Amino acid sequence: MVEFFWGLIALLPTFSHAFPSVEHCVLTMGYRTSERLPFIEAEPNDGGIYQDIYRVAAQKIGCKLKVVRAPKLRILRDLRLGNIDFYPGLSFTPERAQYATFIPNGLSERDIGITRAGAADLLSIEQLIQSGMILLIAPGGYDFGGLIHRMPTRKPPELNVPNALNFILSGQGDLFIYDQTTLGYYLKNRDKTQFKLHYHCCDVPKAMYLGFSRKSRHYRAQQNPNFNADHPISPDNSPTMLDPNSKAYEFAKVLAAMDANGDTQQIYARYLVD
Repeated sequence: MVEFFWGLIALLPTFSHAFPSVEHCVLTMGYRTSERLPFIEAEPNDGGIYQDIYRVAAQKIGCKLKVVRAPKLRILRDLRLGNIDFYPGLSFTPERAQYATFIPNGLSERDIGITRAGAADLLSIEQLIQSGMILLIAPGGYDFGGLIHRMPTRKPPELNVPNALNFILSGQGDLFIYDQTTLGYYLKNRDKTQFKLHYHCCDVPKAMYLGFSRKSRHYRAQQNPNFNADHPISPDNSPTMLDPNSKAYEFAKVLAAMDANGDTQQIYARYLVD
């Protein structure tokens, strides 16, 4: 009987290789509970541009996408700890670079202005200041580099994009500055001839990045030979780079390919003005 037992033990390695691993690759995306349309819907729904892009990218590297929602501070803590793998649209800061690697997601962002149709072209901040227009802004919202102190403002409570558009049409404000993609999404079901978009008044296009946790089990890094210590750390100038033998590297490579071949823009365009 003892000989039979040890014979079974000797066979275990052989049997273990006869069956595929049941472990699946799961990439966990974390985001706050509130919505940011058209990028992501409010909890418990997760639909939007982010899910559409990252689900395709995950599938291309043999992974499944899982979405976790929680207050933003908790999500960022979990990103630091590696409890989630990535945050889908994360602005770069040197502090965040200590716990996240910034990977281009193929999207871009910028703030643009919107007014009633017929307004004069607004091509600079100085033109905004001299225009005499009333700027609509949410209480406690971003001040656009001090712009709110240099032109007339109105701060309606609970200001959101649909309300801002209504205020503009009713003459209760003249100008609203917001993310180009979000404005495009809300204009999709409005009479667009009533409004004028000012693309060059307020900002320049900036690449969007996802923040991938440095403590994720899918993350591995190596020294970046192109790092320039004389320049500030940025998404393009980091002491480390993704190791090619990691899922994070595969994910970044697929996202770059989707951007290059137009897949990302196809997904993006579905949510914008016709």
